Amino acid sequence: MLAPVSGLGRCNHLCVTWQWDLRDELIRRLPESAAAQVLGSAANASQLDGWSDLDLHVDLTAVSGPVDLLAGCQVWALSEDRSAEQQTLRIVLEDGRRLDLVVKGGVIRRPAQADDNDVRMMAALAAAKLGRGDHLIGLHLTLELIRSSLVQATLLRDRDLGTNVHRFGSQRDVLAKEIAELLHNPLDVVPRPNIVEKTVEMYGRWRRELDPGYRPDWSGLDAVISRGLHHQ
Repeated sequence: MLAPVSGLGRCNHLCVTWQWDLRDELIRRLPESAAAQVLGSAANASQLDGWSDLDLHVDLTAVSGPVDLLAGCQVWALSEDRSAEQQTLRIVLEDGRRLDLVVKGGVIRRPAQADDNDVRMMAALAAAKLGRGDHLIGLHLTLELIRSSLVQATLLRDRDLGTNVHRFGSQRDVLAKEIAELLHNPLDVVPRPNIVEKTVEMYGRWRRELDPGYRPDWSGLDAVISRGLHHQ
């Protein structure tokens, strides 16, 4: 049974309603014995903006076996935390919609992940935080992205020199200077490309130099930012 959504029908001037559409779609996919409740900004129309996600709590206590709730969804990135009491999934769809699922009494099957899933997820969260003006958390997540890029840079140096033991610097130190330049960018999602987009571009470029078969895809990040800015 779906809990009522306060403010439904009183959409603000932005008319950000995809959360309700996605909610209805997911509810239809659940077994009849499951229960669901919307929390967060999607439960109050006055709080919705372009950076809002959908927070959905699902109770599968009366359901036997895993549920393929996300089958057919175009998942771009995801993260999962699981304990004895619950499963938490944070999902970014290819079109920029974001979904937080808290599941009790059962398990939702997790779709396949891209090789760079963790970087994708971190980038989407960083962009959303910066878009909302949360510079502390946004910078914290962006610095994690920069750290991931630095790992690729050090792996390139190791490959070049044939060792991971280094007494001095190398020609690859120029990459550190490129990273330092990133920190001169404003902590905002505009102008574009912003600091998050520049960081993942750098990560993808260096990782592809290490692995020519790697194909970076930042379309989900672009969609998150474009969706957020469109409804600001």
